[in-house]
Amino acid sequence: MRSTMPSVREWLASLGLAEYADRFAEHRIDFEILRDLTDEDLKGGIGVVRVGDRRKLLRAIAELAGGASTTP
Repeated sequence: MRSTMPSVREWLASLGLAEYADRFAEHRIDFEILRDLTDEDLKGGIGVVRVGDRRKLLRAIAELAGGASTTP
């Protein structure tokens, strides 16, 4: 059951990135799509222009997908 899984909005808030929640909703980004996002998707498509925010998101997405970040 999905009730134990947070929404993308809640997940973003837990990362301190709640300011992007409306943009993710506007682009219909859910947890299924989230793991496919690239740096370019975040920057050009969704409008996450701050490099630090994009890196934080990419690391968190990698954790959700069960993969390790390749960034030291």
